[in-house]
Amino acid sequence: MPLPVRSSQRLFRKDQQHTEDNPCRFSVQALESLLFKVGNERLVRVLGKQKAWILLENPQTHHEGVCLLVSVLLRSGLVTPEIIQRLLPWVNSPMENFRVTSTAFLAQLMSDPMLREKKLLKIVLRILEERSQDRNSIVRQMAVRGLGNIVDGAPVKVKKHKKFLLDILIKALNDTFSSEVIGESMKALAKVLKELKEKDIGSSFKDLTQQIQTYFDDEDDALRSMAFVLFGILAQLTKKKWKAYFAEQVRKSWVTLLLHLQDPSPKVSMECRATFHLCFPFLGLKRLQHVINKHLGGTDELKPEELQVNICRHLAKENAELLENLYSTTITYFSNSREEIRAVAANLAGIILEQTDTQRMKWLDLKHLLMSLQVLEKDPSPTVQLVATEILSDIYSSGVLDE
Repeated sequence: MPLPVRSSQRLFRKDQQHTEDNPCRFSVQALESLLFKVGNERLVRVLGKQKAWILLENPQTHHEGVCLLVSVLLRSGLVTPEIIQRLLPWVNSPMENFRVTSTAFLAQLMSDPMLREKKLLKIVLRILEERSQDRNSIVRQMAVRGLGNIVDGAPVKVKKHKKFLLDILIKALNDTFSSEVIGESMKALAKVLKELKEKDIGSSFKDLTQQIQTYFDDEDDALRSMAFVLFGILAQLTKKKWKAYFAEQVRKSWVTLLLHLQDPSPKVSMECRATFHLCFPFLGLKRLQHVINKHLGGTDELKPEELQVNICRHLAKENAELLENLYSTTITYFSNSREEIRAVAANLAGIILEQTDTQRMKWLDLKHLLMSLQVLEKDPSPTVQLVATEILSDIYSSGVLDE
């Protein structure tokens, strides 16, 4: 484990700098030598190839090294109930380094059937519940990961502990001090939710849905990506009880999904595409469904602008209310922190204008749109400037202002 900082007088002078930079270098070397001496040369090589020793030596990645180490030791049958019992007291240690190491150990252990077989599952679950509120963010992160790993180690127990798991994981979505804890909670929720049905989620459904939506526009690519993944999972889970409620949430979020089809992160864009396809049926636009399936259902390259034109054209004829919703939400993205999204929003506003007949211009509040586009003409991004200038040029040349 990473050792606490000690005074330089207690360090060997020749190794002082090395020890300060790599606080657990000696213990890692000892463990490596021990495994080698007892005849586990292959295991030592595997850990070396996977960079486990390097991860373990660094306090910033130590927890990941522990998870990797435990994973390899479990496959080799070297983790015994006796070792686990010796480790358990560490989780309540006043020293953070002990709690980090032991919680990471237990987090990975949750992915193995041993806990259930040795009747240690309940004990470890309670420990992870307590550590999910630890003052150390890495300990909280490892506790949340462990709860998600129950899906691998004891999948048949997920439904039994569903409320317990959901309560802790949803609470972790509100962690105000660590995006790593939030991301870990999202990954764990994705695993747990796939083992449940709509009726299993109960009253947590509303809170979970609302929490997920708050991360659609997060600065962190990984959080945006996982938020879309989770929303897609909820779309697949929703059948009867929460159908009306989820449809309302889709109605509130569908413009965000449409814009993020062109997210600057390819991974986020890909996840958003899958989620948009799963969520669109909740809008009730059956005549437009075949268009959505054409654009999003296959493996063909996505052409977002063509999709947007088709949607706007349909809504202009069939659903003015939803088109208004599309427009009013799109305008709010003119001030988004990402230049790519600002450009996409401006372009979509231009498409809406193009597909809307003259009688609808008052509803569009053309004056406000012109002012907003003029602001974007001075945007720091040349791309955004260009899009805004082109749309303004189209407006001026179309004669719409005269009408």
